[in-house]
Amino acid sequence: LSAGMSAGRGPGAGRGAGGGRGAGGAGARPGAGARPAASIAGRPTRAGGAPRPTALRRVAVLGVIAVVLTVLLAPAIRSYVAQQQQIDLLATRVADQRSQVGDLQRERDAWQDPAYVKAQARDRLKFVMPGDRAYTVIDPAPAPRPSSTVARAVVPATASDRAWFGNLWRSTQIAGATPAAQR
Repeated sequence: LSAGMSAGRGPGAGRGAGGGRGAGGAGARPGAGARPAASIAGRPTRAGGAPRPTALRRVAVLGVIAVVLTVLLAPAIRSYVAQQQQIDLLATRVADQRSQVGDLQRERDAWQDPAYVKAQARDRLKFVMPGDRAYTVIDPAPAPRPSSTVARAVVPATASDRAWFGNLWRSTQIAGATPAAQR
């Protein structure tokens, strides 16, 4: 053996009695042996031995994050919903307009038919074909109209409702009458 090995300077020399790092040996950290068993297991404890409220902190942090996300995303979600409603409204308008276009196309196609044009000219404009005679019947006694169910109030005529000459004549009659006849 060499001189360095025999003097205790080899691997493991100077580490204390156990040959390695022990709890309280010369190379150990200060306070390393004084840790409680609960903190070694990963559960921090208070001075009284009760666990620290880390779960409460996590819930509070998650709550704050949820509030911030809600505040940030609420306008975007609101505009998204409004846009979806507008899209639905416009889709119904497009469907209505397509049905109107279909009706108008059918009417246009009907006007392309010469028989339809002749029928419309006879009905609407009272046209007749050459050689035909048109008769229009005028009824001297029109059919009685159903009476309306609205009650009409009878309002006596006032001086302002009559013509000026009627008011003049009435005033001359009143002036020439005796006071008993006025009543």
